[in-house]
Amino acid sequence: MHHHKDYKSLLEKTATYAKMGSWEVDLREQKVYWSKVTKFIHEVEEDYNYTLEQALSFYKDPKSLELITKSIEEAISKNKEYDVKIKITTGKGREIWVRAIGIPVFEDNECTSVYGLFQDIDREERKQERLHKQVQFINHVLKNTSVGIVLSDEHCMIKDINHGFTQLVGYDLKEAKKFNINDLIYHEDAKRFKNGVLRLKKGEIETYTTKKRYVHKNGNLVYVHLVLTSIKDQNDKPISYLAQIIDLTEQYESKQKLTSYLDITSDQNQRLLNFAHIVSHNLKSHSNNLSMLLELMDIDYPELKENELMPLLGQSVDNLSETIEHLNEVVAMHNSDDKNIEQLNLHHYIEKTIENISALLKSSEAKLDIVVDKTITVKAIPAYLESILLNLLTNAVKYKAPERNLSIQIIAEEVNNNVEIQIIDNGLGIDLERHESKLFGMYKTFHEHKDSRGIGLFITKNQIEALGGKIEVESEVNKGSNFKVYLQNAVKPKIKVS
Repeated sequence: MHHHKDYKSLLEKTATYAKMGSWEVDLREQKVYWSKVTKFIHEVEEDYNYTLEQALSFYKDPKSLELITKSIEEAISKNKEYDVKIKITTGKGREIWVRAIGIPVFEDNECTSVYGLFQDIDREERKQERLHKQVQFINHVLKNTSVGIVLSDEHCMIKDINHGFTQLVGYDLKEAKKFNINDLIYHEDAKRFKNGVLRLKKGEIETYTTKKRYVHKNGNLVYVHLVLTSIKDQNDKPISYLAQIIDLTEQYESKQKLTSYLDITSDQNQRLLNFAHIVSHNLKSHSNNLSMLLELMDIDYPELKENELMPLLGQSVDNLSETIEHLNEVVAMHNSDDKNIEQLNLHHYIEKTIENISALLKSSEAKLDIVVDKTITVKAIPAYLESILLNLLTNAVKYKAPERNLSIQIIAEEVNNNVEIQIIDNGLGIDLERHESKLFGMYKTFHEHKDSRGIGLFITKNQIEALGGKIEVESEVNKGSNFKVYLQNAVKPKIKVS
């Protein structure tokens, strides 16, 4: 008997570990018997006994209720065993998956009872559900993404491709299966790719990322970004390879276009510069000749001095020389090189400029106010910085308001990596609404002024931009102007605090 007891406890243990209980429906007495584990699965008290109707009340899911009812009916009427997966809602209100097996018992062609097994399979089912969802998600992504996806075996022979890959290279699955992953890569890129695959095989790298060219079925080259990953077995041995391929052809072509535009533009710029050189150089020698001829005529034909056309001719030749000077300045500016850029002390250059035009400032009785820290330095070419300051200051003097004393303010401060220089006057001002767009153009003037040539601001703006800076203006008619110049700040050495 001792053995029988062991056998019984083993059965009970088995039932508990397998989460499998037994049950029986006695049709003559309309009673339901549940084993301990069956009650445990249903999450109900151990001393509870049920009618068949109560037992069926655990099937809250309509599909499950329909399936279990039909299974029991067919077992009773057709002597059919069943084995079904259904959902029950437990005594504690949890919905779980169970497996129900039913076996009918017949006596004299009449079903007297149905008995069977009841197993909790919720964890396994949920796992399956999750897996199914993941597989569906992956299938959906693979099917609908424009990224080309290729799956190959451990020898890199193509096993499966998605629609994205077909779009990319023009081969369908049947055609692609004849190829190795290497075969479709443009021959110049193939060797480097083979080396990458080799490193992946050896496990030196986890993924291999590269830019490649594929050969389309129609012979065209397709530029792609490729990521290759190995899929390994439990022993870390690669069993297949997954390639993800993104089409870069459009970006590549637009980059090519841009490069060719840049080449054309710089070529045209070069030609324009050469043209400007030739013009300015040749004109200079012509205008010098004219000046000399005029001087000689003055000496040889003094009586011409009486002719009223001569001074006009002289004035025209002077104007021509001046214009050519300006043209030379503009040409020289475009040729300036970064090498000439130095760190310059701003305060020093402002003082120097004021000294140079001291007579002009005196005669116009200008009041100067300078607020510039003596340590501020800017990156500039000395001649440019002088020219910029000179132009802006002489402009302020030139366009002062006749009815009030001229006052000029020069303010400089460091703003982010730039130095902002403001030159503020209380002069005639400029109607920006009318003139802003052409303010810095060549030969533009805004005042009926006898010596307005309209080249100063054009040169100033070009010089500032050649130094990597910018110029802005705020102005109100008859109130004055504020020219703001931004130049790059020469970086100060960091002082170490000991």
